Amino acid sequence: MSLSTIGAPPSVDDLIVDAAEDCFRLAGARHTTIDDIAAAAGISRATVYRRLGNRDRVVLAVLVRITERHLGRLRPRLLAQPDLESALALLVRATVTAVRQDDLRLLFASEERGASGAPIPGALEPLAARFGAVVTSLADRFPGQLDGAVDEREAGEWLLRAMLSLATFEAEPARSVAATDRWVRRFVLPGILADTAAQ
Repeated sequence: MSLSTIGAPPSVDDLIVDAAEDCFRLAGARHTTIDDIAAAAGISRATVYRRLGNRDRVVLAVLVRITERHLGRLRPRLLAQPDLESALALLVRATVTAVRQDDLRLLFASEERGASGAPIPGALEPLAARFGAVVTSLADRFPGQLDGAVDEREAGEWLLRAMLSLATFEAEPARSVAATDRWVRRFVLPGILADTAAQ
């Protein structure tokens, strides 16, 4: 259940997302229909379409919720890092692992796009905003370490795009955690970190 509903009756949207998440866990997103979600929520199929839209929109709502949970669990570890570079490297590494192994693979569960391997339509903006908010909180925690010309939301989008690339293109042979971390620090992070050598 979403945090917004603690102590209050869940909204219809929350009921739908709760039901969808349960269905996805039991049968997988690709094998779950709007009818399955409606039945699990105890509402009509038309209500699901009216409230959230098609199946891809429902998948996206679940994905956003799961992403928020992932980032919430990760936040204490990010804030405990010694600097912004280390925190962002951890953010990338942990999220790539989640996309490959856990519920964040819903990003690729689009009915509309089939087996094309493309992320679900409409996912970029809400996910970039969530990762941008993380960048903002980390920039506050580590002042002066984010490039002053970088917009945090755009930094969130840049990190999201890099994470998707890392999650979908495996190196051969597979990189170790340390090698992946070095790669991220060398190629992904310099575009958003302040140039400390120039300070």
